Amino acid sequence: MNPFSYHKPRSQLPYALYLPEGKPPRGGWPLILFLHGSGERGSDGKKQSTVGIGPAIQEQPDHWPAVVLMPQCPKGQQWAGQPLAQAYELLNLIEQQHKTNPRRVYLTGLSMGGYGCWNLGCLYPQRFAAIAPICGAADPFMVWQRLGKVPIWNFHGTSDEVVPVSFSRALADAVAKSGNPSARFTEYPIEKHDVWNRVYRELEFIHWLFEQHQRAGQ
Repeated sequence: MNPFSYHKPRSQLPYALYLPEGKPPRGGWPLILFLHGSGERGSDGKKQSTVGIGPAIQEQPDHWPAVVLMPQCPKGQQWAGQPLAQAYELLNLIEQQHKTNPRRVYLTGLSMGGYGCWNLGCLYPQRFAAIAPICGAADPFMVWQRLGKVPIWNFHGTSDEVVPVSFSRALADAVAKSGNPSARFTEYPIEKHDVWNRVYRELEFIHWLFEQHQRAGQ
């Protein structure tokens, strides 16, 4: 049984949505925004749910007690500029519609979506309880300047043949120089670009993500 619903609103990005079963916890379900990679761009509203967090949810839905939003970036575009702004608008809309917990909004993405994850986190650092970029990249100066307080767990494979691991190493250095007390970087020594297949099944990571809450006034 497919746990996702698919939506193609006229004025917004197509998206897939996962709604967990059962009664939401006090304060509402957490909300995860997932940004896909370049290979899942399009307009069907479905392809982005087939790589990354989507398959992990299908395998173990009980590991993901959250509303999960998976917007789809148009062909030929990136998670920057208008598509990234539209993803953020969609996040706000889903939050309102489903009354999710405003203190437990999480951001993650892989490859091109890893870039988008860093970018959106830098634009709205006070919006997210945690961000988890996977094999992405960003401007180290911007990361140093903007992400000194947001809990971050960044992942990359040493043998990545698409996005060099040196990009994530530079960002880990930038986060460290910012004085961020809640930042982690995991580099898997034998993993290649598709390291997300491992990350989204790591129970330690999943537990860490859901433990993150924004403090009042943050």
